[in-house]
Amino acid sequence: MPPEFAGRVALRTALVDGALDALNHGDAGLHDQLVVEHARRLSSAGCTVLALAQFSMARAAPAVRAATGLPVLTTVDSAVARLKRCLSVARRPE
Repeated sequence: MPPEFAGRVALRTALVDGALDALNHGDAGLHDQLVVEHARRLSSAGCTVLALAQFSMARAAPAVRAATGLPVLTTVDSAVARLKRCLSVARRPE
């Protein structure tokens, strides 16, 4: 993601170790807990917006919002919004 925002915003990237493994082993609760814990750390470090940049993390967005009080972006929401814009342009009559 950093190249997409180069120069426009300060980014802090992070990896939530163990989250995807937990999800792959059927432990969605642990996955979400790990994501929330990491989001709290980022919030405490001064981040003002959080982006969950993997589709698998989107499921934790409501819990992250509740735990941090910050706006949370997800790749799922961003992809759907982009698709809607593309389809809207494609349907405009000439």
